[in-house]
Amino acid sequence: MKTTFPYPYYIYGSDDSTDKDVIIVISKEEMPKTQEERKNKILFLLNEYKLNWNATFAVIENGKISDTIYTKSWIDSLNNALLETYFLHEQKHELLVTEKHIRNKTLAIYKAVRTVLTMLTRTKYRTQIRPILKGIHDFNLKREVLSKIDFLSISEFNQKNTADAAVWKIIAFYVGQNIALIESDLEIYTKKSLVKTFSDLEPFIYRKEISTNEKIVLQQYINRWLTLLNNFGTFQSEDGFLVCKQERIDMLNEKF
Repeated sequence: MKTTFPYPYYIYGSDDSTDKDVIIVISKEEMPKTQEERKNKILFLLNEYKLNWNATFAVIENGKISDTIYTKSWIDSLNNALLETYFLHEQKHELLVTEKHIRNKTLAIYKAVRTVLTMLTRTKYRTQIRPILKGIHDFNLKREVLSKIDFLSISEFNQKNTADAAVWKIIAFYVGQNIALIESDLEIYTKKSLVKTFSDLEPFIYRKEISTNEKIVLQQYINRWLTLLNNFGTFQSEDGFLVCKQERIDMLNEKF
């Protein structure tokens, strides 16, 4: 490292992760105004100090994260993930987050659906998916397309910078995490917690070889998830915002 890193930072997430997920704490005054400037600033920092981190910025006010880099993170999930996993890692800085955020489930649902569809943009389903990912669309179109995906038929994802095993892991984690939050108000932020809750997703979470039987299991979870979304409430999209059950989110920036 060049010299002492100029900001407090926290390692968070799974203690058995191959990546190093890091929250860099920055003051409200120093946080760049635009998301592009925020992304550039963090890339500059990581390059300058030669750090191989999967990092994001966070502003902490009154014991809670109040701002971050959108759409990389979202404050309620990031805040609560840090609270839950801070003590799983060796830390150099005292934890300033002291309170949980109430989770915005509409945002969690939107993020999960959008992420899963994004993982499929280079499969045979790309012609159905790409038109409803680029720009802002009625969220119900995303749900409709997702309901028509046959995951058993997918052999390769063809993502440029993400191996197939990593894609299966991302899909399984988001689906399992979303099911737990909607069904049980259970927040899951580590691989161990997800496997403890949904043991049959373990091959996906730990990037093992995926057989047809595992794909059948995942498809069953996705069907269960879609049923939960259908019963969750009425999703109304208007002017770039999504509203459901008195929760309102900004779909473009993925924040509330």
